Amino acid sequence: MGLFSLFVKSPEDLEKKGDALVLSEKFGPARTEYAKALEKLAGNEAGQETLLTRIEEKYAGCGESLAKEHLENAGELYESGIDAEAHHLLHLAGQLATEEETKKAIADLLGELSSSMAQEGEEWDDDEEEEEGAYTEEDQAFEALCMSLPEEQGDAYVEYCDAFRDGYNALNAGQFAEAEEALDEALAEHGDSSYVAMELAAACHNLGKNEKAEKLLRTFLAHHPSHTHGVELLCHLYLEEGEPQKALTTLDENLGAMTNTPVELILLKGRLLSELGDGDAAETWLSGHLDNQWDDNIAFFLSSIKKEKGDDQEARKLLETSLGRCTGCGKRPPSHIQLTYANLLKEDGDTSVSLIERYLKLAVEDPSTAPYAYQAVSEIYRTKGDNTEADRYAAMVE
Repeated sequence: MGLFSLFVKSPEDLEKKGDALVLSEKFGPARTEYAKALEKLAGNEAGQETLLTRIEEKYAGCGESLAKEHLENAGELYESGIDAEAHHLLHLAGQLATEEETKKAIADLLGELSSSMAQEGEEWDDDEEEEEGAYTEEDQAFEALCMSLPEEQGDAYVEYCDAFRDGYNALNAGQFAEAEEALDEALAEHGDSSYVAMELAAACHNLGKNEKAEKLLRTFLAHHPSHTHGVELLCHLYLEEGEPQKALTTLDENLGAMTNTPVELILLKGRLLSELGDGDAAETWLSGHLDNQWDDNIAFFLSSIKKEKGDDQEARKLLETSLGRCTGCGKRPPSHIQLTYANLLKEDGDTSVSLIERYLKLAVEDPSTAPYAYQAVSEIYRTKGDNTEADRYAAMVE
């Protein structure tokens, strides 16, 4: 599970976690968060129809985004001659797609793939696929999560026993008691050195069984000392228990076993230093890594630290650099960076038409940012004394 999934709260909190993941373009985990929110709403829909509809739309939107990712990856596999995996991804995409244009693109590529295989004297065994049964929502979630993992880890997960799959699905659905029971069974089969121990620890942590979780994670890290997510989980366990220094000590111990420091752990150490009240050390740590190799996430975190210290100009420069690098390579800048940069301009007193257009463009490109963008636009118009436009955009937030 990701760091956003360590604790279960209200449907609104889960929705916010999903929104944050969407802003980082992590559609698989975001979809899982929205699914958890919908599950918590099940049977309690009365009076929450607006919330239910909004989350359902976001859930479907993530499915569409995943379908497009699967379609793109299938195209690359097809071009590389890896037809079986391409067909598998297209099948997944077809289960997730909601837009007619995407469905047509999937059907077109399936047609090309079938023709190609026929020319080579190969044939996809559709009967065999039907015997295996259609993919369920649980299968789709499991596939999406496994595909987001490092290749070696993802390959291991799909080979684990059915108890692991059941437990992992339950874990990501917020059903932690069921997850613990199933993952305990899987651990007995696969052993303490397997990835099962880490996922079981996550389930135990969510159940408040921190002693068991800590023991599992320490055993797991004894076999996998450089596993990024295992280190993250143990450090966050200590952090949630109010022991940031213990978390920092643990992190430094495991960093010593790594040849290169993953971005996730660079960010984690920066956060721990900040938690310990050493903002200068956090800034030095992040700046040093950013000087060696640029990373938008590190720049974003460093920008936040500088803003907290009142250095808005330097905070803005960091985000401008990120946006400029994205523009230079032709890639769309991450939504959270665009939104934060726009907010910094707004806080600095910018009420220009260009800033309004920046917000509105972002709302169109990424609908998950629309509520924040429309609220900002409403506030800008209110500042300019145009209450009619301010009210119009305020109404669009709801």
